[in-house]
Amino acid sequence: MFSFLWPFIALFLPFPWILRRLLSPVFSDNQSKGAIKVPFFQRLEQISGAKTTLSQSNPVWAILAWFCFVLSAMRPMWLGAPIPVQDNARNIMLALDVSGSMAEEDFDLKGRPVTRLDMLKNLTDDFIQSRSGDNIGLVIFGSEAYVYAPLSPDIKTLQELNSEIGIGIAGQQTAIGEALALATQNSTSVPAESRIVILMSDGYANAGTVSVEDGLKLAQNQGVKVYTVGIGSSAKIVQDFFGMVQVNPSLDLDEKTLKEIADATGGKYFRAKTTKDLNEIFDTINKLEPVEQKEHFIRPQKELFYIPLMVGMFFFLLAIRRRV
Repeated sequence: MFSFLWPFIALFLPFPWILRRLLSPVFSDNQSKGAIKVPFFQRLEQISGAKTTLSQSNPVWAILAWFCFVLSAMRPMWLGAPIPVQDNARNIMLALDVSGSMAEEDFDLKGRPVTRLDMLKNLTDDFIQSRSGDNIGLVIFGSEAYVYAPLSPDIKTLQELNSEIGIGIAGQQTAIGEALALATQNSTSVPAESRIVILMSDGYANAGTVSVEDGLKLAQNQGVKVYTVGIGSSAKIVQDFFGMVQVNPSLDLDEKTLKEIADATGGKYFRAKTTKDLNEIFDTINKLEPVEQKEHFIRPQKELFYIPLMVGMFFFLLAIRRRV
């Protein structure tokens, strides 16, 4: 939508015409009669070979330049589609484990086996969609932790980024302490009444430059509530040399540490063994942290004043050139 920030400046459009009507010319007809006359001017013109004419100003370019300058001063801008923003939006950082163990296929999606990461990405996408108006960010961690998406109410962009996450892009190990510290720091980067971290992992802390203890202290000091999710089934049938056997693919899951993090920050620990468990976990978190109903809308703005300003400068130069 096209709009003007200061439309009242359009009142200045007739200003040059008003001045021309109210003010008298610098030289009247009587004053022009007193101008110095050179009787041999035509002779000088013939000797020099140059044709000299009185400059005639064309007011069209000056009028167009003035119109463009006034238009620029009115601050034209393009207004984007309204974006809902809650008055009491939460800051929610999702810390997602992308280590090598997340490639384990012990979940199913629509009747087919999928990796832990694919299942988590699918449900995370739905969770992001349900948090319209909140500020959502994403931290991924493996051997190291990275801010994959900073806090933003832009749900569509975050969903696109979430779909592009791959296993092992941050390393094969699990830096839980570093991920917790990084997610905590970013959850406080934007003012909000409530700051939440949802940390999802299928392993134990065996990498990173920040210990779990230090990450936990930071979360406590910053008043960040941490929900933790342990991912992985407790039983899986696999084929080995002796036939079909049952194994536990979640032997590396450190539930004790995840529980301690949640309890110490006022959050809650969840265990996700199946796709149904994960669905219920995100539903529970949505109930524990309901989306505020009071919200207002903002419209992205793009300034366009420079366009008529540049055009006006072009017309102004043409007007000057006509008088030279």
